[in-house]
Amino acid sequence: MDWRNIAAQELEAMGSFASPWLRPAFHAVDREAFAPARFWSQTTDADGLHQVIDRDQDEDAWRRAVWDNHHSLVVQMDDGRTPMDGPAKGDYSSSISAPDIVFRKLNALGLEQGQRVLHIGTASGYDTALLCERTGSDNVTSIEYDPDLAAWGAENLRAAGYSPTLVQGDGLEGWKTSAPPESVIATCAVREIPTAWRHQAADEAVILTPYNTSYARGGLLKMRVNNTVASGRFIGAAWYMWARQHRPNSDLHPAQDAHHEASLIHPDQIFGWDWQVDFAIGLHVPDISFAHRGEGEDRQVQLWDAAGTSVAIVNYGAWYARDAVAVYGERNLWAEVVDAHATWRTAGSAHFTRYGLTVDDDATWLWLDTPANTVQSTERPKRGFLTTPPAKPLR
Repeated sequence: MDWRNIAAQELEAMGSFASPWLRPAFHAVDREAFAPARFWSQTTDADGLHQVIDRDQDEDAWRRAVWDNHHSLVVQMDDGRTPMDGPAKGDYSSSISAPDIVFRKLNALGLEQGQRVLHIGTASGYDTALLCERTGSDNVTSIEYDPDLAAWGAENLRAAGYSPTLVQGDGLEGWKTSAPPESVIATCAVREIPTAWRHQAADEAVILTPYNTSYARGGLLKMRVNNTVASGRFIGAAWYMWARQHRPNSDLHPAQDAHHEASLIHPDQIFGWDWQVDFAIGLHVPDISFAHRGEGEDRQVQLWDAAGTSVAIVNYGAWYARDAVAVYGERNLWAEVVDAHATWRTAGSAHFTRYGLTVDDDATWLWLDTPANTVQSTERPKRGFLTTPPAKPLR
């Protein structure tokens, strides 16, 4: 079966080649040359395990997976701690993105011939190769955080005939030795726009990145830079794994004593929607995470902040009782989420694509419909999330 041709026909039918350069780029870059002989499936079996797809065991199944437009190829779990020696459970830490989202992002980027582009997250090198097809290897700089992935991607690109500037290091710090990029595109999700991207980019540069909050994942944010200020709206969905430095904190150490109160609203009125509603509400409370446990009347939701110093636990059963909410720490996280939900409802239950962000050196401004309609602002941290070793060029 010609799985590559089937993929091309489907992408055509989906409008994925709206930018004319993407059709020849798809045919020029052989995705098989960037896929390893063994990878995990994105889907899981009945036991929750990701099966290994092995080219040597079933070449047709391997090719079908490589050219599947809607599923990524998982090439690393748990930052490489989980060996690829059989079915496994774990957290994805690297994948080759599915073609549908790859081409949707490239359409949105609006990259012109000869423009300089900074690519965050080289991994296999497949996305990097597509960028080289558009703008030429000399105009592409691609950065990979993981040393093993960086070496693998560099070898793939070299073998395929591409010679972009490749860097192993922290992509959130950009790459200062390059000329100012006119586009920045990320293949990992951030929870704030890195200062380096704004400061290193040329005026009128486009930043296109998956964007998560601690509360919810899945946004695709397109911004334009003007004098180091970046502003733009969410243009759709993009489910990507976190940039490693932006992963939410799960180390909780709140005060031991709690105070109790009733909830003003049934928790299901806040959490009983789909991910798009969660994402919109999460933009109002970006540093709050939540998780559920239990069933029926015993169901609870636990919330915690990024610092790990405030926690709230809310009962679904008898949510109106005086002890239904337990609040630990200085912040009442449940009250903040209830307020965020009310704000979202008051705005007409706004779809998340009506929201946008403006980011300068002092704050991140959340707005609805237009930058003039500011919803709230969040002071930007004055330092990064993690200390990382200095970047180094691979070629």
